Amino acid sequence: MFLIVLLQLTLASSFIVSKFLLGFVPPFLLVGLRMTTGGVILLLYTALFNRSAFYITKRNIIPLVSAALFGIYITNGFESWGLKYTVAAKAYFIYNLGPFFAALLGYLFFSEKMTRNKWIGLLVGFCGFFPLIFNDLLTQHALLNSLPELALLCSAAATVGGWISKKKLVYSQHYSVVMANGVTMVCGGLGALVTAGLSESFDLGVIVANPTFYILFAVNVLLTCIIGYNLYGWLLKSYSATYTAFSGFLGTLFAGLLGFIFLGETLTWAFWTAFIIVAFGVAIFHQEEKKRLREEI
Repeated sequence: MFLIVLLQLTLASSFIVSKFLLGFVPPFLLVGLRMTTGGVILLLYTALFNRSAFYITKRNIIPLVSAALFGIYITNGFESWGLKYTVAAKAYFIYNLGPFFAALLGYLFFSEKMTRNKWIGLLVGFCGFFPLIFNDLLTQHALLNSLPELALLCSAAATVGGWISKKKLVYSQHYSVVMANGVTMVCGGLGALVTAGLSESFDLGVIVANPTFYILFAVNVLLTCIIGYNLYGWLLKSYSATYTAFSGFLGTLFAGLLGFIFLGETLTWAFWTAFIIVAFGVAIFHQEEKKRLREEI
């Protein structure tokens, strides 16, 4: 349980640091620089200290490409763009709706059983998102205000595909967590850099001339690429992807507190209403999942 708490504190902190960086670094450029740097570090570590794990076979290619596309490029690109235009806790909350997408994908494509209580939990969880949408509709430029949330929802859906592929690599193919993260980060990061070059306007010289950039960027890489992704991948060996993802709602509280302290962000009634409703849906779903596991034992 301690490692679950540590993971969520780490990821929530990375959202706060990313929010600072997005003040002067475009979203896809930030993702590209962060992921490429982190991936190269992990690959070098594997090559130097775990040489036997430094390989790619034919059966690894498809899950690696899938994890790079969905788990790195789409997840982080859409997440960063959405985070730029909303408060950190709200972004983290929407990003962690991934378990609901995981449950639906499991039912639709992997023949996973859905009980009545699981459907109730999912329905309550999705209804919990409505207060955020309703609050945006009350403001001017409602569509524009909703676009960051839609981007974060896409990020949440994409991350499920990424972690399913990562789970296959680590659990089924016994692939090194560090090597898998290194390869997918480099590939996804290079894709983000290409996207940044084609679609974003920036002066790289001005960015790298800012001393603050180096400090925040180093912390961002450490929290996200070195600690966060590898700890998450390691926990997948002991916990289900759904359970690990459900713990993200603890991280939402961390993100709200850190955002208030370091960014001066405040959260609306709509956020807390949505959080409580979704947490209730999560509790219903999780209790049913625990019941199923006890019956299997």
